[in-house]
Amino acid sequence: MSLTAAGRVLRLEEVADRPLLADLAGAPDPRASYDALRSRWGVLAPVDLEPGVPAWLALGYDAVTQVLRNEALFSRDSRHWRYESERLVPFRGPTRAVLAQRDGVHDRDGSEHRRLHGPVADALEAVEERRVARTLAVACSAVLDRLATRGSADLVAEYAVDVPVRVLADLLGMTLGDARRMHELTVDLRSGTDAAYPAVARIEDLLAEFVAGRRAEPSDDLTSVLLAHPGHDNDLEVMSAVAVLFQTAHDAEVSWIANTLQRLLGDPAFAGRLHGGRISLDDALDEVARETPPLPHLLPRYALADGELGGQPVAAGDAVVPAVAAANADRSVRSADPWEQVDSRFHLTWGTGAHACPAHRTAPLITRTVVGHFLARVADIELATAPEDIAPVRSAWTRYPRELPVRFVRSAARPAS
Repeated sequence: MSLTAAGRVLRLEEVADRPLLADLAGAPDPRASYDALRSRWGVLAPVDLEPGVPAWLALGYDAVTQVLRNEALFSRDSRHWRYESERLVPFRGPTRAVLAQRDGVHDRDGSEHRRLHGPVADALEAVEERRVARTLAVACSAVLDRLATRGSADLVAEYAVDVPVRVLADLLGMTLGDARRMHELTVDLRSGTDAAYPAVARIEDLLAEFVAGRRAEPSDDLTSVLLAHPGHDNDLEVMSAVAVLFQTAHDAEVSWIANTLQRLLGDPAFAGRLHGGRISLDDALDEVARETPPLPHLLPRYALADGELGGQPVAAGDAVVPAVAAANADRSVRSADPWEQVDSRFHLTWGTGAHACPAHRTAPLITRTVVGHFLARVADIELATAPEDIAPVRSAWTRYPRELPVRFVRSAARPAS
């Protein structure tokens, strides 16, 4: 549908009835919501990042791919966003807390992005998988034993969050207290509430003290690798790199693990396919990542010039949000036969192009190990609420269950196989 009135193209903010992005991410059936938008607008629909702050939502696979891959037309640098440059977005609002430009790899394009990407990629390449596996095995067993002894748990807060935060603390050289505080502040930042903007300053304060401490006493952790890397010009860039590593891994791991646990406990058909050997654990995890992406909407790109996307005019300075959850379900590229989806890697869950997720080795290792330990105990665990009563967190940028209350039907602790 062309956005025109009286023979002229409407500007984005002139379109009425724009849905909130957080409402789409948290809808009971997001796919139905995306389909309704696609039926009305095509592959590019108007939405609000917060009330009164509009953006385009790219819904089609081809449109999302074009936005993610074409740096000549779409920039990650929010200084190109008209609402930022013209100071139209609330200064202390939740949208600006997430999208304000910072000295980091997520906020640069071209040669600057490549310079800042190098240290992050090198640090991740240096991760010792055996060390991560050992840390995970100890953490998973200890947490599940403790929860089984107690007899009940919230598997989101006490497993899907707790274990990844412990691993991130070990990898980055943080105290567990600092890592847990980073988790809390990251949740606030993504919440879309009044807690988002204050979280930014608190994260910066925590990271400034942490990086200074690691500068004085380096060790065998990723932060020390980042500090020693010649690609960084100053400690502000190191702080940003640590923030990117923690927050991206946090959002992806917590969501991917929690969504998988929800499917295993609430979807007998899915659990039966896995337990019956019809799909492998890796294929099961890929299915969850494809159908319920941990990050349903990637951070916006900003149009560098007037142009067109999916037949819809886009003005210079407009924000375009890639909806990977919608793109993954695009019927133009997705088979109607569910068996053809097994081992399909076409999906955009981890992005594509220069800003694609760099943790292609570590992220699956963490998720596979955490879910694998849970599978060894799943016969002892059942949901303590109806599956339909499980609600997602409120956020435009992540989707996973707010809580996953369970009870252990046999509470005696036993080691994971």
